[in-house]
Amino acid sequence: MKDSKGAPTILVVEDNADSRMLLAAWLRAKGYKVVEARNGREGLLQANRVIPDLILMDLTLPELDGVEATRQIRTRQVLSQTPIFVISGYVTSEIKADARAAGATEVFSKPPDLDALLGRIRDTLGV
Repeated sequence: MKDSKGAPTILVVEDNADSRMLLAAWLRAKGYKVVEARNGREGLLQANRVIPDLILMDLTLPELDGVEATRQIRTRQVLSQTPIFVISGYVTSEIKADARAAGATEVFSKPPDLDALLGRIRDTLGV
């Protein structure tokens, strides 16, 4: 949900602390409000709590993988249309198909091309 300043909220679900902190700092520098989660289960809880405008989801996560977390997020009416960008270091056509079948909006390879990622975020959020 947009914060009081109108900045869109992005939920970053990433188990690698360095990757999560770098991505979160980069997004904050671009003007977004960022909420972080360290695993799929925490990501699901945070998504339900904050109702973000967009979710960046790693696929390989402890406790609940990114595909299953995406699938569960999609079952919630209030989150059913929330864009979910999956980011994975192991992107194959099968992984892309699984992620899209679970409800992913976009699939990016790790490390993502930040200009391309920012462009898709802006296009998707209309900012």
